[in-house]
Amino acid sequence: MSLRPIVLHRPRQQLASDDACTTIVKYELHPAPSTIRPPYQSPHDPDLRLRYVPPLTYFCINALAQYPDELRALGPARLRYQAARSRDQFDILAAFIPTYCPFSSDMDSFDLRIVDPRLWAVLIQVFESLPPAFRQYTLPLSDVHLPLLQTIPNTKHFSLLTVLSISRCRELTDDNVMELRHLHTLAALNASVTALGTWGVRRLAQSLVWSEAEPGRPAERRGPWGLRILDLRDCINVNDQVYHWLRRFPLLSVVGTCRSG
Repeated sequence: MSLRPIVLHRPRQQLASDDACTTIVKYELHPAPSTIRPPYQSPHDPDLRLRYVPPLTYFCINALAQYPDELRALGPARLRYQAARSRDQFDILAAFIPTYCPFSSDMDSFDLRIVDPRLWAVLIQVFESLPPAFRQYTLPLSDVHLPLLQTIPNTKHFSLLTVLSISRCRELTDDNVMELRHLHTLAALNASVTALGTWGVRRLAQSLVWSEAEPGRPAERRGPWGLRILDLRDCINVNDQVYHWLRRFPLLSVVGTCRSG
């Protein structure tokens, strides 16, 4: 599934005139996607490639890594992760992630960002009892795979929660806040010290809708229905009318609206 990345862009207006003194309004085009390769696309050391034939489980999960949103079709069955007890034993996580070493005394330095987010999403859905290091994954908002992760449905064994911090982001406005409607698992949003105002909160609240039912797939909630925490501190465009629209978020429990100074 190919979905458009989530990019916050604030068009910048420039005024110019031609020889006939006609005023011309120019707008800056949407910036091109970043050419900086994310850590999980960096080439791995060839010396870290597998030097053995892994079990069938490895190849099955490797094939599923392209479709983390379709794992529900396999049913509720899950596998229990069993860490290797010695360096000579096979470890499924170390097979996928050569830099992961369960016997290392410096596990705190393990960087999960080198793992493709789609593979991570498959691993946490397929396996139970994974190490704590795999419970949280950090991605930039514009990552090309983030929209795909947002389509993964919750089950009784798995729920994906998104925490987004864009405090002091100069690009966030009432016009482009609707880009966040694609974050269907958004649980906490820090939008403090931004240009977001009551109108933007109203638009985001109105993005809570139900999708149309399709054969074999019931209607689903679309939008940030699960928003629980919203930080609007020092957003000068927010007024008291915002509380009317905040009531639209059924799970919203914590709201920050105070101004400093």
